[in-house]
Amino acid sequence: MARPVQLAPGSLALVLCRLEAQEAAGGAEEPGGRAVFRAFCRANTRCFWNSRLARAASRLAFQGWLRRGVLLVHAPPASLQVLRDAWCRRALRPPRGFRIRAVGDVFPVQMNPIAQSQFIPLAEVLCCAVSDMNAAQTVVTQESILEHLVKHYPGHRVWHLIIQSFWMD
Repeated sequence: MARPVQLAPGSLALVLCRLEAQEAAGGAEEPGGRAVFRAFCRANTRCFWNSRLARAASRLAFQGWLRRGVLLVHAPPASLQVLRDAWCRRALRPPRGFRIRAVGDVFPVQMNPIAQSQFIPLAEVLCCAVSDMNAAQTVVTQESILEHLVKHYPGHRVWHLIIQSFWMD
């Protein structure tokens, strides 16, 4: 079994809510996560009087955006601590049109990879290959399908034997 993978280690979650004026004016269209992230970084990098905050905001990386306004950000530990301190001192600035309701550490989410078997269903492989070749407007011949299989399923050295045994003349 594969080893578990940690997702989003060293991240902060910012719970945001739209300002009432923005909700009334904007209505249905919710801004995308990357746009909200850029606006958050912009708001905090402009804090020239707090160079630590400005530097920490410039080191942020977009980790994700969850519905209902949760922005996930990642940065080096020292930069995350600066953001935590700024939040505690009420100095952390929200993105334009939002209010920050909460900031908190995100504990890594664990993912257990699902192992794939060594078995490849031949019928599925051949149907997918022919479909892909038809979509690419490639003539399906014994040679072209063999090239396709070798390219898309590397490591299987018996393709030519399989194709020759199933190919109908």
